[in-house]
Amino acid sequence: MAIFLDAKRWREVFEGFNIVDVAIRERNILQFCSREKVSNEELSLIWDHDRPTRIVSLFLDRPSGNNCGYQELTGMANPVLGVSRSPFPCPSGMVSAKNMDGDTWPVGGGHNGPMEHIAKGQKPFPERLKCINGYTYAVCANRKIYKRENRGKWVLITDIPEIKGYSGFLDMDAFSENDMYAVGGCGDMWRFDGTKWKEQVFPTNEQLGTVTCAPDGNVYVSSEGGSLWVGKGDSWKRVYQGGSSILWNDVLWFDGKLWLASDYQLRVWDGGNELKTVEENGKPVPAYGHMDVHDGLLAIASPEFVMTFDGKQWCSIVAPYLD
Repeated sequence: MAIFLDAKRWREVFEGFNIVDVAIRERNILQFCSREKVSNEELSLIWDHDRPTRIVSLFLDRPSGNNCGYQELTGMANPVLGVSRSPFPCPSGMVSAKNMDGDTWPVGGGHNGPMEHIAKGQKPFPERLKCINGYTYAVCANRKIYKRENRGKWVLITDIPEIKGYSGFLDMDAFSENDMYAVGGCGDMWRFDGTKWKEQVFPTNEQLGTVTCAPDGNVYVSSEGGSLWVGKGDSWKRVYQGGSSILWNDVLWFDGKLWLASDYQLRVWDGGNELKTVEENGKPVPAYGHMDVHDGLLAIASPEFVMTFDGKQWCSIVAPYLD
């Protein structure tokens, strides 16, 4: 399988850095957040916001040698990556920092900055940037969610009470603006019905990691240990009992199936009680990490490798050149 990104560009953009997240800005534009490789000893001597961060754009429809570039950012503690589409004519990528202001740097779509703040001085500490029906939502600590309504304008979604002992949501998704779900904490699930948020009865006190509102009409939730639940409202059942020590990073619907990615695995749900290994020509696809889907394309990135899948063919996009 040929590697899309050439050696020269890889060395300029990715060498010495680890990819920590991926997003599909457009069908032919992949966005990455990467961070400088630092040993555990070195990391113990610096603040996380001192670690260099890059927001990388890779263009799948451009010729080799002129298809990838980056901007280096400073002060971005524990960054998360996202995409913003509405209400703008062209989409952009963005990186947000888990800090006092939720510093957010947008790039692409004719813009490069300026720095935005999700909630200046309010300690938003975003856990995830989620693009839902074109709009970007910041899923934050203290059970707060902010919607990006325009450049530099992040609006708090109210009526979700702060409850002592609940650290905050880790993910959200929606069928529409009148049917939204947010999850996190110990079985902490809330649903918005277009008027108000209501706590849902969920049959476990395990930590909830992801929520997916799928085109089949179901809501899928992953929990502590890598378990998978399906249901809606207050009706849920566990369809897979996980045995992992970590949460799934991303659980997304693509090509009529539910896909799950963690730091170690890529799996697809069989619709029953098993998570299947993803294969191509009878061999496991060597992909894991963080994942995104958009416009008929799936992209998955580990610290050094990136692959895409269009429903028919897997492609190797980024891989290290070690010679």
